[in-house]
Amino acid sequence: MKLFNIHVITCNSVSDFHSKFKKGMMLHIILESFKLFFIAAIAVFVLMEYGVPLAQKSMQTDSPTGMGEFLSTTKSADSSVKEVLRLVNMIRLITENQLSEARMLRYAGLISHASQKHGVNPLEIIAIIMAESNFKENSINKETGDYGLGQINWEHWGKDFGLMPHQLLDPSINIFLTCHVYKFFGKDFGKYHRGSGIQSNAYLVNVRSILSTLNAFVEENKENIS
Repeated sequence: MKLFNIHVITCNSVSDFHSKFKKGMMLHIILESFKLFFIAAIAVFVLMEYGVPLAQKSMQTDSPTGMGEFLSTTKSADSSVKEVLRLVNMIRLITENQLSEARMLRYAGLISHASQKHGVNPLEIIAIIMAESNFKENSINKETGDYGLGQINWEHWGKDFGLMPHQLLDPSINIFLTCHVYKFFGKDFGKYHRGSGIQSNAYLVNVRSILSTLNAFVEENKENIS
């Protein structure tokens, strides 16, 4: 007569249980990791969407006298249409029409406004930008720490204005500082470049050649108009 039914749990069943438990824990960890990654992605998006504009606005407010005002009035600059179009033609000539109309209009408007504010010749600013960066606004010289259209040095200029290096790539900031630095050095091309020896001489020849071309174009157009 059979008194008891004995069920024996094999070792394989126990190991299967532990294996399934570990797999379940791993799946839980992976899901939690994805959840944290998703939350972090949302946080970064919110920061980029709202934090950066607020920081830029704060930078404009806290900038030294002149820059904040310039940045806030750039869009509504009172430069005459004729002057801006004249500078567009200068940029088109010197860059051999390699820039889009939108870029040329933007650069011309910024140069017109900033040069007027600093009391410098806009054609000289165009010549400097052409010699320094070939009108490539994202140009960076990692060896010297120069950025943007006018190759503004972050260590000597950008940092004093409370700017981060990448902010010098913004044409509105860079063109303002190009005019500022040029005026600071007494409108001297050599001092603006801060070169020495042959390198400085070559730079002077280059920038003066560009300016000579621009002035010749202006004179030619005056004759054509008259």
